Amino acid sequence: MSQLDNTLKLLGITDTNIQVFGTREEFHGRGSGRKKYLVIQAELTYTLRRCPSCGYNTLHPNGHKFTHVHIAGPMDRPVILELNKQRWRCSNCHSTCTATTPVVSTNHAIGHGLATHVLKLASKSLPAKTIASLTGISTNSVQRILTANIHPHASRRLPINLCFDEFRSTHGSMSFICIDADTHKSVKVLSDRLNRNIKQFFLSQYSTAERAAVQRVIMDMDASYQEFVHELFPNAELIIDRFHIIQLMGRTMDTTRTQCLKQLDKHSREYKVLKSLWRLFHKANPDAQKSRYLFGLNEYSTEQNAIDIGTNTFPAFKTAYETYIDLHDALMGRHADELKNIITNYQPNGTPLDTAMHTLRKNLNGVINAAKSSYSNGPIEGINRKIKELKRACYGFSNQANMFTRVYQLIA
Repeated sequence: MSQLDNTLKLLGITDTNIQVFGTREEFHGRGSGRKKYLVIQAELTYTLRRCPSCGYNTLHPNGHKFTHVHIAGPMDRPVILELNKQRWRCSNCHSTCTATTPVVSTNHAIGHGLATHVLKLASKSLPAKTIASLTGISTNSVQRILTANIHPHASRRLPINLCFDEFRSTHGSMSFICIDADTHKSVKVLSDRLNRNIKQFFLSQYSTAERAAVQRVIMDMDASYQEFVHELFPNAELIIDRFHIIQLMGRTMDTTRTQCLKQLDKHSREYKVLKSLWRLFHKANPDAQKSRYLFGLNEYSTEQNAIDIGTNTFPAFKTAYETYIDLHDALMGRHADELKNIITNYQPNGTPLDTAMHTLRKNLNGVINAAKSSYSNGPIEGINRKIKELKRACYGFSNQANMFTRVYQLIA
């Protein structure tokens, strides 16, 4: 019997009221879901005199209740505890009661240890079906455990620095996410990104004084958010994320580059540089001293010389490239005045760069604040990456509530 009792200790069960009297192996399930289980036969009993209902010492044994409890076991072997629970009946009030144990809650068939193991597996972005296969319980049971133990809720305190963004949730819809820019903790995830719902959330959850205390809101150049930021947070300054500014300019430069490619002979040096060495044009500090073999161009050259080959043929592309580099250096070097001069003094020349500079001019205050502040949307972009990995690992979600439960576990 001591060896059987040690089996419980190995499984993390320390309740001395459980006595093991046998073990066996048997198969459960059908088809591909059929698995071999380790079944532990045990009895739960102890002395109980006082009735929990009426308080009189009139309890007497009244048989047993046979239960199956799924408990945490080895990774390759699910375990079922066949537990005979002692029952009592009160002679005074005629009520009945059953023995309890810390291993499992009353009227539950999944042990606390197994539920904790399910939560740990879910934190690794595993699909519910995979978790069910590893633990020997059903997919619905896995989802019930997650729903019962993970409670998405809004932050009770409104941070003074906020990050706004959106992500694609279920059925192609976009959802709104807001986090604390300092601690990177979640504030709220909303099922959509409609302005009225975002405004309703902040107005209903936080007082005017709390919203007035917000100092900064960091976001991309989504014009719809800018419509209500100062309405909700009257004292907050708007900061455009630096990555999105550089991304806008980089894409504009690439558009101009591809337009130039269509005018060149595919065997020319200019074509080879613009086609194969496009990354050089995004490099902040190209090497102008050391020559190296440049694949694509297929000759030894400095990086700056290759850039000159690509830009000297097309003045419009040269303007786009120089504007991109100047804006990048001013933004990353925190030179707000220089950045403002680049944007305000730009002269349209009939290229895609005109549209990009017009966008920056519309968001001038937020762009200038980006050069002055160290805050960015990097933390929330990292969370969005985790959400994408979760969706990919779980093969997508059809139920938005289930997805938000998993998302909250990642970012809480």
